[in-house]
Amino acid sequence: MPIEPENTRVSLKYTVRLETGEIVKGDPARGLAHVEFVTGYNQVLPTLERKVIGLSEGEELEFSVPPEDSFGPYNPSLVQEKTFAEFPQGKDLEEGRWVRATNLDHLVSFGYKVVEKRADRVMLDYNHPLAGKTLFYKVRIEKISEVGKEDLELLKPCEHARP
Repeated sequence: MPIEPENTRVSLKYTVRLETGEIVKGDPARGLAHVEFVTGYNQVLPTLERKVIGLSEGEELEFSVPPEDSFGPYNPSLVQEKTFAEFPQGKDLEEGRWVRATNLDHLVSFGYKVVEKRADRVMLDYNHPLAGKTLFYKVRIEKISEVGKEDLELLKPCEHARP
């Protein structure tokens, strides 16, 4: 049974590395990463989903995903300097660390890297850690199965809730 463009449950193991060889996810020596998704519902990177369409269980594939199709290009304007007067929390941050913050007014969560910390200010990078980087995937299709009506109701409740 090959993977169809819609309503196929796919379980795969994978490795993602950068051009430098650095492994981002799924170290072959320690264990590959695993993901399960249903095609047609934007649950994984669109390029990953498109590349596995038509494959069958046991098949392997290697491909690259450019920044435009993953986490976008690196945007220098997303590196911002904040004084401790405007951003008092910056005093407690550690240079080189990633921080996750939540805006309680809007319930939006975002991350940033503390690029540099000075006596009175901090430099923050709001780019995704993989922005501007080409991702190199190696995937193996572990299991393919049909999706039942009950699962479809969970994935697309509005379409099935019509009277």
